[in-house]
Amino acid sequence: MAVAEGLASKEAAGGRGRLGGAFLDAVQADFAAHGAGVIARIREEKPETYLKLVAAVTPKDLSASTNAMDELSNEQLIERIRALDTVIRPLLEKKARARRKPTSKP
Repeated sequence: MAVAEGLASKEAAGGRGRLGGAFLDAVQADFAAHGAGVIARIREEKPETYLKLVAAVTPKDLSASTNAMDELSNEQLIERIRALDTVIRPLLEKKARARRKPTSKP
């Protein structure tokens, strides 16, 4: 019985692998067709979702990212910070305006 269970679990794992590969192929094709436009729309309409997406695809190994940053000069770091600020500031300002907008009462 244990052998049969082991074979069944291997077959299931292979099926998941094939399914996962097919899913990733579909996502890649969808991204190739619509990716940049959808990402821009998410960034503008749902900045929280956009930031979650960025966090999800950012490497989890921070030491690799830290090492890359260690190789940058102070000027390069400042340039990157300014570029990030340019992207993030409008998102934060839009969110702040939405919070300040008074709600109309019926």
